[in-house]
Amino acid sequence: MIKALVTGSNGQLGKSFQHCTLEYPEFDFIYKDFFELDICDENQLGNFFKKNKVNVVINCAAYTDVDQSEVETEKAEKINTNAVGILSDLSIKYKFKLIHFSTDYIFDGTSNKPYVEDSPIAPLGVYGKTKAEGEKLILKTRGNAWIIRTSWLFSPFGENFVKKIISLSQKKNKINVVSDQIGSPTYTLDLVRDVLKIISNRILSNDPKILHYTNAGQTSWYEFAKKIKVLCKLNCFINSIETDSSKA
Repeated sequence: MIKALVTGSNGQLGKSFQHCTLEYPEFDFIYKDFFELDICDENQLGNFFKKNKVNVVINCAAYTDVDQSEVETEKAEKINTNAVGILSDLSIKYKFKLIHFSTDYIFDGTSNKPYVEDSPIAPLGVYGKTKAEGEKLILKTRGNAWIIRTSWLFSPFGENFVKKIISLSQKKNKINVVSDQIGSPTYTLDLVRDVLKIISNRILSNDPKILHYTNAGQTSWYEFAKKIKVLCKLNCFINSIETDSSKA
């Protein structure tokens, strides 16, 4: 059995892991959210790992509110940076593999080509900066970790773009969506299943490693919204706007 701790278990990604639990009987999952296990508290984490021998920690915990992170900077740093450094240190001490999820927000979004693992990082806002600093701590401490960068997550759980469009369509006849931001929407259940397959096959190196994972293809938020409208048979008009006008 592979004993795996999933932190941030009540978030979109954490719930996606819970959804897939029965598909992977070779795993013994422990699901913990912030109120049950504070990953910002090194002593609490240390006591947990002393009592629970785990093979893998899958860190789904993150401060993901991009706009609010500009206000709650300290909280974003605590969860996205400091806690990641603590987990990285503990991965060495307690000999577990750390799977940590990062984001495309560590880049500035100006490239006209897909970002690769060694593309220069240049985060613009607090969210991206705190996630980038978390990555740096893993690499600095050489934690036994994989950093998996992903983008535009959506799922049946939590808050995401798909649910937002569906919700707005029930309140508005017209929805403005930016058309000049391009990315790769990623279904969390695909991400989760592939991560668990990798772990179960034990294709894991000891040194820190950075990987990029998205679903195939690329689109704009506008085109994505139009597709959601068609598939969900929504009765609203999707209006194309540019990012600058959305901030006006």
